Amino acid sequence: MGIVTVITSGKGGAGKSTVAAGLGFALAKMGRKVVLMDGDAGLRSLDLMLGITERMVFDMSDIFEGNCEPIRAVYASSICENVSVVPAPASLDKMCCPDDMRRLCGGFARYYDHVLVDCPAGIGSGFACAIAGANRALVVSTPDMICARDAQIVAALLENNNIPARLVINRLRPAAVMSGRMPDIDEIIDIAGIQLIGVLPEDEQVTIANANGRPLPDSSDAAMCFSNIACRYLGKHVPLARLDKMI
Repeated sequence: MGIVTVITSGKGGAGKSTVAAGLGFALAKMGRKVVLMDGDAGLRSLDLMLGITERMVFDMSDIFEGNCEPIRAVYASSICENVSVVPAPASLDKMCCPDDMRRLCGGFARYYDHVLVDCPAGIGSGFACAIAGANRALVVSTPDMICARDAQIVAALLENNNIPARLVINRLRPAAVMSGRMPDIDEIIDIAGIQLIGVLPEDEQVTIANANGRPLPDSSDAAMCFSNIACRYLGKHVPLARLDKMI
């Protein structure tokens, strides 16, 4: 059986979809078979990021409504081999219940090494649905006190549901941290109260790749960091990249 991981955060704009896609690509490059499930009903984005929008006919709601077999709502990414995506419903009122999500994640876990669920922002019904089938969680926080505090709240909810969580600090600006103008990594970890799995630098190439439905260049700092996060996710020991090497 594959591993089901929910990628979540306490607030919008932290970069959950970017982390889900980047981790999926990194795992696929290591030979893993990955499916990304977009749980952000009404605000879906993974179809654009993975280059499947023009081929999209069915989405997750069609599976639950019996309009198609689950496999027909799974689209192979045109930009990365071994990565597929299940698009989110276009409307909020078509999102499934937690029991449906649990069954769907369990079904996909029989055929994929990794099921990555992109969680909607906040801690309402969408959050409860997205975490329902998860074995693990990655909590994404930007390096600011508000987002880190919200990550702590999410971590407590995950713990109440017996889902172990690790922290991804996204959009870090190494020069600003080193000069003391932004909180450092240890401060964010202390506020969030979650064990760190990786740090992603602010990188213009991430924005360009997402906007154009393209993978990150392998030479980019972000791609290197995603590869390191994927290694740690698989249980390997990889040291954090030095901040001064990402300036």
